[in-house]
Amino acid sequence: MIRTRRELPKRRTLDDIFTESDELGLLKLAPPSPSAPSADQRLVATLQGIEAFVTQHGREPQKDVEDINEATLAVQLAALRSDPAKVEGLAAWDTLGLLEVFTGDAEGQGEGDKDQPVTADGAGKGGDIRAVSEATSSAPEKATVSPDSVTSLDDIWGSDTLGLLGGGDESVESIFDLTHVPESSDRDMPDEIAQRTHCDDFYRFEGLFDVVREELREGDAEAVPFQMESQIDEGDMFVLNGMLCIADQVGEESVGAGRKFNPRLRVVFDNGTESNLLLRSLARALYKDETGRRILRPDSTFDSMQGITHHDKRTGVIYILRSLSQDPALRSIRNLHKIGYTEKELEKRITGAERQQTYLEAPVQVVASFDCYNLDPRRFERLVHAMLHHQRVNVLLHSRDGGNYRPREWFDVELEAAREIVKRIVDGTIAQYRMDNTTGRLIKKKK
Repeated sequence: MIRTRRELPKRRTLDDIFTESDELGLLKLAPPSPSAPSADQRLVATLQGIEAFVTQHGREPQKDVEDINEATLAVQLAALRSDPAKVEGLAAWDTLGLLEVFTGDAEGQGEGDKDQPVTADGAGKGGDIRAVSEATSSAPEKATVSPDSVTSLDDIWGSDTLGLLGGGDESVESIFDLTHVPESSDRDMPDEIAQRTHCDDFYRFEGLFDVVREELREGDAEAVPFQMESQIDEGDMFVLNGMLCIADQVGEESVGAGRKFNPRLRVVFDNGTESNLLLRSLARALYKDETGRRILRPDSTFDSMQGITHHDKRTGVIYILRSLSQDPALRSIRNLHKIGYTEKELEKRITGAERQQTYLEAPVQVVASFDCYNLDPRRFERLVHAMLHHQRVNVLLHSRDGGNYRPREWFDVELEAAREIVKRIVDGTIAQYRMDNTTGRLIKKKK
């Protein structure tokens, strides 16, 4: 067998790459884009623009003229003359002596001579400024600093002829001294940042959200575009980022810059979360959201006039049902009852009971119902099942679809005992009682 040895490719150096022909021009550097002129360069350009006007018209620019360009040059010339540092820094570029009027170096200059520049050859009042410009036009100009020649911080500080960077002279205000900008630490900041957290008492709002959705579907409630933050009040509901939310509580404190009315809100969302948003933060979010809406409910105005809030609304109904099933396995149970809770209308809840295993696939009869407020349905269900653990029926039933199931929410308990259990759960005294499994009655615990 013949073996061939494959040689490794030769490693190319940068010199090899740059010496090869670059047909596509990939290695060609684009010319550097011109950098922004420095402050010194802008001052020089301003002076040169003024000199160009003087050379063309034979006079200084005037302020009280209709030509806006000439008036602008006149204002710029006055500004340069009023600043001794700029006069000194621009001396090498002042070829017409326009800035020497206010240097104080001219002797014998009277009050009437201040409108005429004193030039290097002694030309004063009455002199021909055009002649002066022609005599000095051939004077060499000092080259400006090229941006390409600046390679270090020393070059930057050294080119600051007008002292704009402050330098070591404490009398010159540095551009790094922020005298009119407040420190960020001095500004009023919120005491905390709003965070989304789990809503522990979401059961108080879940039914309300369901009612509002139904009202919106039926056209009884209206969703209108959000317009003013003054519309945010306790109990108001909105649509934010596709979710229903309610301003459950409005604080009294004002937080933020200017101490304007900007209280913390407790905002509860229909996904089971809540946030402590600032009022203006909620308003800003509703403004930014193209689908942000305020919910107008038909009875909200009437409730407000009566002093009724969303906390006073009925949250659900506790019901006790009796089964009318003809199944032999159930007819033998004398006190077959179901204790439940619904946030919907009870009649709607039990509609179609014959098709639901929850109701034993048979008609039911409502034997008792109780309106309740601010009830946690999960806690209620746990307490009912704990108290009636030994009374739960244990039968195997055959469903209409051919399968088998065991009911978990039906109990063999007398109606009066069931009423008493519901009453004690609602008033909060259920912990003081226990079920007597012999008599099937609720009795008070001994101390």
